[in-house]
Amino acid sequence: MEFQHFLHQHKLRFMEVSKENDTLTCLGCMDIIHGPSYICEACDDNFVFHKSCTKMPPQFQKDTFHPHPLRFNVAGLFVCDACRKLTINLINYRCMYCDLKLDFKCVMSIFNDENEIAKRDEDAHQRTTIHHFCHPHQLTRCMLSLTIWKNELLKKLKIKCRACKQMLQGTLSYIYVCIPCKFVIHESCMTEMPMHVQRSSFHPHHVLLPRIIRQDRDASRHVRCYGCSKKVIGIGFYCNECDVNLHVSCAKYPTRAIKHTCHPHTLLQLGKSIIHNLSCDACGIDCDDSCFSCKKCDFNIHPGCIPLPTSFTHKRHLHQLVLVSSVVEDDTGDYYCDMCETERNPELQVYYCGECNYVAHIDCVLSEVRHPKLK
Repeated sequence: MEFQHFLHQHKLRFMEVSKENDTLTCLGCMDIIHGPSYICEACDDNFVFHKSCTKMPPQFQKDTFHPHPLRFNVAGLFVCDACRKLTINLINYRCMYCDLKLDFKCVMSIFNDENEIAKRDEDAHQRTTIHHFCHPHQLTRCMLSLTIWKNELLKKLKIKCRACKQMLQGTLSYIYVCIPCKFVIHESCMTEMPMHVQRSSFHPHHVLLPRIIRQDRDASRHVRCYGCSKKVIGIGFYCNECDVNLHVSCAKYPTRAIKHTCHPHTLLQLGKSIIHNLSCDACGIDCDDSCFSCKKCDFNIHPGCIPLPTSFTHKRHLHQLVLVSSVVEDDTGDYYCDMCETERNPELQVYYCGECNYVAHIDCVLSEVRHPKLK
């Protein structure tokens, strides 16, 4: 049995998929193909629909939901006005006379008279938009709930949160977006963003203020982060006196400084999330997971190349402490040094007692340890 879809030039062949095929995704609802479906065998790009999705017409009107006709549209990234989710769809529907946009699943629910969509109050369709100092345009609040396929597409589009620089994940969470600029920021990152940063680890002497940074096509004019050396796009923090720019996450990066005989200045302890194209000045090998760094001199050294005691008994703890790459006690996201009782960065090396689950910053331990290779 063959079927001609209005979006495709070739006829589609009917097939029954008894098990979910994770290599095929319906171009309508974007779910994994399962059950009665249609596929184009003439194309190599897996043009495939669930049978139920092919029943959607190119245009229709449902007065109980919206007074104007809705027409199919081919587009990528947008915010659905029904479910309020950031959506990546090949097919969506738009009002022919106003700015209403709907994803394919919501349109199917409307078309099939499913009450949870069609009978919503008018207030439920109102967009929540705000102005925030992190971006010059209005930001729209929406939910993020993505399939594995959509996650992969977001990676290809290189869409990350402009504050924490993390890829958007498929878990249900709230974000703010500016679609024309492809500017995305987690709601939590935006609400927790300070109006200024004092005593940043990378620039402690001056107050840093927020700065909107537009992308420049000229590579020679790209703004580089003083902390990680990567491009700063969208929003950053800036010291006007020193002409220093930092990503939001780098400006607030939690780290510690130590003094060591290998270098005349204090060294910042850096983890893998902030290391970018750094090589060790002692052995010449790339620093991938951790290093000690002096930004003033562009000096970097592996923890293994710096003479640190690997284990010893400390006067403030009964058992032996061992130098380990990192310690994550649980998934709460709150990690503390048991010696100074302040927050610590879980990606940095620490001294650790496995018997007591006792964790201490390196600089907290070294400030009280006498070692022949340490000042």
